[in-house]
Amino acid sequence: MPEATVRLNTLGLHCPSCSMLVRMQLEDIPGVAEVKSDHVSGITEVTFDPDQASVDDLIGAIVAAGYGAELAE
Repeated sequence: MPEATVRLNTLGLHCPSCSMLVRMQLEDIPGVAEVKSDHVSGITEVTFDPDQASVDDLIGAIVAAGYGAELAE
């Protein structure tokens, strides 16, 4: 399985529970292998199979959880 890792600025994370909700939402996407979300830095790092999921899928899942997301530089 090919893997890619992307870092996303995740907007609106205020506490560990926020990070947990984002992590749970992303882990439901087929092809997602690992999620690390840090409410302090606002960075969510996702390792996934680009043949099964896209960055737009990842961002959409974060938005569906009630937070904002964009590619980190």
